[in-house]
Amino acid sequence: MFSVLTRCLGFLYKIYLSRVMSTMELGVYNLTLSIYMVVITLVGSSIPLTISKIATTNKTKNKEFNTNYSVTSSLILSIGLALITCFCILILKTPLIAIIGNNLGFQIIISLIPSIIFTAIYSQIRGYLWGYENYFAVSMVEFIEQILRIIFCMIFVTLNIFSSPVIAVGTALSIACGISTLYGIILYLKNGGKFKFKKGYFKEIIRSSAPLTGVRLFGSLINPTVSVLLPILLTSYGISKEIALSELGIITGMSMPLLSIPSTIIGALCMVLVPRINSSINNNENLNTQISNYIQFSIICLFIFLPIFIILGVPICSYVFENLSAGLYLSFSAWIIIPMGISQITSSILNALNQEQKSFIYYIISSLFMLIAIFILPQFVGIKAMTYSIGISSIVLSLLNIKKIKKLTGFSPKIINLLIVHLLLNLPIILITKLTYNCLNIIMTPFFAIAFSCVVCVLGYIALLFCFNILNFKSMQLFVSNFIKNKKVMVAKTKNGAK
Repeated sequence: MFSVLTRCLGFLYKIYLSRVMSTMELGVYNLTLSIYMVVITLVGSSIPLTISKIATTNKTKNKEFNTNYSVTSSLILSIGLALITCFCILILKTPLIAIIGNNLGFQIIISLIPSIIFTAIYSQIRGYLWGYENYFAVSMVEFIEQILRIIFCMIFVTLNIFSSPVIAVGTALSIACGISTLYGIILYLKNGGKFKFKKGYFKEIIRSSAPLTGVRLFGSLINPTVSVLLPILLTSYGISKEIALSELGIITGMSMPLLSIPSTIIGALCMVLVPRINSSINNNENLNTQISNYIQFSIICLFIFLPIFIILGVPICSYVFENLSAGLYLSFSAWIIIPMGISQITSSILNALNQEQKSFIYYIISSLFMLIAIFILPQFVGIKAMTYSIGISSIVLSLLNIKKIKKLTGFSPKIINLLIVHLLLNLPIILITKLTYNCLNIIMTPFFAIAFSCVVCVLGYIALLFCFNILNFKSMQLFVSNFIKNKKVMVAKTKNGAK
């Protein structure tokens, strides 16, 4: 829930940015952000997962002291890589400006350089806290960073310190990353972590993190490739470059942040999933139960948002962004959240099962389908090619992941049956949401009409889940009691460890 709150602040921040930037600036910002994410992926997006798995294994074997050596080794690796990457950015100014197509984009990257180094440091701390299931500490650090990022950006924009609000965004992020990294180090030391170096720990970290780094790096490269390629293809079909960038800004800066909300919730779940599944690998019954629960929870989250995006996409974007095109795109693209969410949760399950190499191969295969779709579809559907390409890629990745999970565990999630059931439950909810909004829009302001319609949609869907016994009070009561019991055990262990 803390992670979701952080992402909600991030979404509100995106609304603010859409108001202070032109659609052209928004397009350049999102294109630059795609390149920035490539760098962040390279310097340490996968090592936290490796550290969390090492921490979980060492905790099970009562060898927690080895984790300190792994964390220190990973810090040396990631900081060294971050410094090399930042140096490369500085000497590759001309190629970067050519790729972005705007000098402003390079200025944004320069403002983000400090955040690259801070992120390389914090990502290792995050992995340690993650492995010891101290999710609250991780969420607190990210929450504080988000608040600071917003505050500093608003101050810079209000005082008009920089030539463009886009540079203010990058500078604010760097400052916030620095403060949150310092807080993360304090939490690391407070939770028993130490900085100790010992030879022989680099190899394990590189071996485990390299495949996942490949997956995420390849994915991060795909995003800017699509962002650069799509406007070029649209321009070749008679659309001006300015309009193409503007359309890209509307999609990536307005519609896609809304479509990524369900993925945010599933991402918060994945933070819990990895150490839990990794510690249950030798218990097949418990492992299959956990996989089933994670998949079912993810599907419920996805279908809660589906009718909201389909019916209320236009009203939401018209009210929030004052942009009708973003709403139309959101409603049209709502279906992609289903394959996106399933591919995300199944990929995390594979990673937790120590199948990072397979996950890498599957991601490459699915990304090839995305690139083929991007080349073929723009001449037929224009900017909507982005939606189709993401959807096709996610479907391919989901099918490959599910097949591998079944082979490894012998457990079949029966996702097709689950999707059919939830889709049938969604049909009356879509009609009820549409009717509710049409009625409330006559007597209420847009904000309250949208808000009440969303509440009716969510409560109606949850009520149907209980009616058809997909959810039941007994299982929820058992979950809460187990959660409280496990929390007490963890607190007791922490106190004993401190003593």
